[in-house]
Amino acid sequence: MNVVIGGASGIGAATVPLLDGPTLVADLRGGDTVCDITDQASVAALAARVDTLDALVVTAGVSPVQADAPRILEVDLRGVARVLHAFEPRVRPGSVAVCVSSMAAHLAAPYLDEDTLALLSDPLGDAVIGASDDPGMAYAMAKAGVQQLVRRTAAVWGPRGGRCVSVSPGVIETPMGRAEMEGGTGAADLVGMGAFGRPGQPEEVASVIAFLCSAGASFITGTDILVDGGVVAAVRGG
Repeated sequence: MNVVIGGASGIGAATVPLLDGPTLVADLRGGDTVCDITDQASVAALAARVDTLDALVVTAGVSPVQADAPRILEVDLRGVARVLHAFEPRVRPGSVAVCVSSMAAHLAAPYLDEDTLALLSDPLGDAVIGASDDPGMAYAMAKAGVQQLVRRTAAVWGPRGGRCVSVSPGVIETPMGRAEMEGGTGAADLVGMGAFGRPGQPEEVASVIAFLCSAGASFITGTDILVDGGVVAAVRGG
């Protein structure tokens, strides 16, 4: 079975029809079932519904214009950690998890010191919640933490035949992306710096996720795929 958490809208909703086989759509609002990734019991109840895990896609999250720093870290990092931990017993040969990170993690990477990265290596610990008071930096930290989680999870799942990867979208034409572009966070400026001068479409990220869930990606694990229309290349190359 496939499970898409955050599958009722945005990138998650665009991913669902591209996956092969039965898919359970979980979301805080809508979908086949309710799942709150900040609630361990809710995540455990979702995992209990799955006997055989094919693909697990985690797109649920909040952005800097939607929440304060503690909430962002709780949802975007600790929530993903809860999900990966809860589904680990369902991993079998061919299972794959795809977690949504962000180009923000790539842009912020030079500014994340060793102490911050150490905090992110233990996302279910309490210390990370106070690591930043700025929503934008907290978002970048959380998404960098997701990439660390993916690397660590890939090493654990690999001997059992499972894979774990992340995808880092740029600014995407979703309700969250539009809120960022309209919220004065600099997202609109980043769009203009990209190779195509436009935001991405949910389907452009979903198609990458679907490929990563397929047998064609069977040797890809423990890494991040950047899908940002060239923004990071422009910022770093400029």
